[in-house]
Amino acid sequence: MALTRRSVVAAGVAAAAFTAAPVRRARSQSAPLRIGIMFPMSGIGAEAGTAWLRGAELAAAQWNRSGGLLGRQIELVVRDDKYSSAGSVAAGRELAGMGINLLVGAAQSPMALGLSPVLGELKALCVAPTPAAMSLTHENFNRNFFRLCPNAYTLYSGLAKIVATRHPDVSEWASISFDSEYGRDSVRFFEYGVRHAAGGRSINFQPPIFVPPTKTDLKVEINALMNSPAQGLYLGLIAAPCISFLQQARAVGLNRKLKVIGEAGTDLLIGRAMQKSTPTNLWSVTYWFPEHEPFKSNPISEALFKDYVAATNDRHPIGLLTTSHRACLALFNAVKKANATDTDSVISALEGLTFDTIGGPYSIRKEDHQGYGTSFYAKVGPRDAQPFYGLDTLEQLSDAEVIEPATPGRKFELPS
Repeated sequence: MALTRRSVVAAGVAAAAFTAAPVRRARSQSAPLRIGIMFPMSGIGAEAGTAWLRGAELAAAQWNRSGGLLGRQIELVVRDDKYSSAGSVAAGRELAGMGINLLVGAAQSPMALGLSPVLGELKALCVAPTPAAMSLTHENFNRNFFRLCPNAYTLYSGLAKIVATRHPDVSEWASISFDSEYGRDSVRFFEYGVRHAAGGRSINFQPPIFVPPTKTDLKVEINALMNSPAQGLYLGLIAAPCISFLQQARAVGLNRKLKVIGEAGTDLLIGRAMQKSTPTNLWSVTYWFPEHEPFKSNPISEALFKDYVAATNDRHPIGLLTTSHRACLALFNAVKKANATDTDSVISALEGLTFDTIGGPYSIRKEDHQGYGTSFYAKVGPRDAQPFYGLDTLEQLSDAEVIEPATPGRKFELPS
């Protein structure tokens, strides 16, 4: 047959059709692996959101330097959840609509409680750094949701044990927390922990004060605490409301009236904001002091601190970033274990997973997707030298010693 221009073109089209599918597959395999990131990047949660985002960015950069994940570079696709339940759902839907099924976010309980029920519909999963509400792994359990932090019972009964043991002379207590499931849970478990640690001594708690999660003018509530007999306080406010409370309380002398304050987890954001005005009687749920043991000799902590300083030229990180770093490590290790990125395979790989973190080994319970490792509590005080705050005392408790039994689908009941 004579070779004509028409037959040459036809042959080229046939060859292109034959090779197109393999080329597309190769491009897909080498394309970045997109991970959805949902944190509050605006409003009152923005400072915490910035810390969470930094932790995720550092985790992705570390894995990308080592070849990425399944031979692909990790790309973080960031959305602002606006520190709200509705914002978290909207962010999750947008990311799922882009074909992104692996999510890190829902960092606080309202966002997690909003997002968790829709994850199945979105064919996505979420690993969450810090939501404490008990129902997430109990009556509202969802197989597509994983809590990569202690729950409210583990965390706040542990905090109560620390402060009540160190201050056995405090018999009058008060609480202020968010008017939310998390807020009510945390107050209940802190009270339980104090009474349990008291060993039969008489303990009295004032009726708890609950405020909206967005409230930052707390003068009325502070005046009520000033007029109460309380010597100890559980402070269940988070981020900007917590810092506003402490600044306003200092102005009227509440910090001097109280012998001890147990704080829910705003941690070094308080020191950074208040510096030399940081209360001297404040214990916090804490996360990371890289130049102190047990973190100093931990290779993952050492590498993270080195990377953080290189990226920011700051030697005083906010430990909150380690919670999103841990959540990302869980997800990346699960994808590697599954050798796949589809939702069901990664869920199966996350269940029962144990991996290394800046605080030692961390595990995820298969039955209810509750994470557990080591929890840390710190007393931080003012300093004359920069950054004008520093660690006074660090305590640690094993989550495995206090974690409650798994009851997915059933409400948690306090032990007697």
